[in-house]
Amino acid sequence: MNKFKQSAFSRFFRFFPKLFTAGLMYSVPLAVFTGIFVLISYLTGFNNVIIWGRGLIPSFPFYAGLVMIIRKYAVEKQEPPLFKTFFTAVKDNLKRFLIHGVVLYMIIAFGMFAILYYYTLSQTDVVFGSVLTIYMIFVAILIVMMFYVPIMEITYELKLKDIYKNAFLLVFGKILRNLIALVFLAAVTAVTILAFVFSRDAMYFVTLAIVVALYPLLYSYISTAIISKGLQDSVGSFSAKPIDEKKIEEQREQDAIAAASDTSDSDYVFVNGRMIKK
Repeated sequence: MNKFKQSAFSRFFRFFPKLFTAGLMYSVPLAVFTGIFVLISYLTGFNNVIIWGRGLIPSFPFYAGLVMIIRKYAVEKQEPPLFKTFFTAVKDNLKRFLIHGVVLYMIIAFGMFAILYYYTLSQTDVVFGSVLTIYMIFVAILIVMMFYVPIMEITYELKLKDIYKNAFLLVFGKILRNLIALVFLAAVTAVTILAFVFSRDAMYFVTLAIVVALYPLLYSYISTAIISKGLQDSVGSFSAKPIDEKKIEEQREQDAIAAASDTSDSDYVFVNGRMIKK
């Protein structure tokens, strides 16, 4: 019973008010910046969703705060001060999360364009159906990579290239957990889309408000809670624990043997005394 009480599922409901507040502290800036770009696109005549999505970039540093709160409450089972923890994470990761925001925006923008483009072509030529499938798999891989990038950024001292390199490796190294996360997120997204489809008149705006307030939190909580164990197993613990020098020395010996059997030293990335193959 106590184990269930400490599970990420149980803690989501126990600490929902705080998690919801953290979600709003990301959702509100996202909505504001998106609204600004919607207005800009309307005034300039370039009125399309690709322009609207640029609001993701300046708001993404706030996502660092949300992920940090989720990491603390759901994964590390801690209860730190909400606002201090959130805004410290935003401040400490401001520049790097702007870069990650650009990357995520490009994945979404180019992914949407390519999928819609090849979907249209597939209606007239079945060959493009195969190309569409390849692009969808490619976009799915990039999306799963972005599950790992924010949590690694706020947790480990890594170069940008190593964060994305490790994220790519973890897509395939922890494929079962990634698929589980994708299934849950697909279900949440499907419910969200259906809610919009069946909303009429004033209910549409009510649905929009609920989605803006809840969807980023659910997306972040599900992905972070599911992938965290695999990430810690591969890269290193989130918590500051006493270092076992004997185990580290054994690991170094194993790493040296593995490196010696390979012709390229650059095929490995060291993180917290562990070696991850590129």
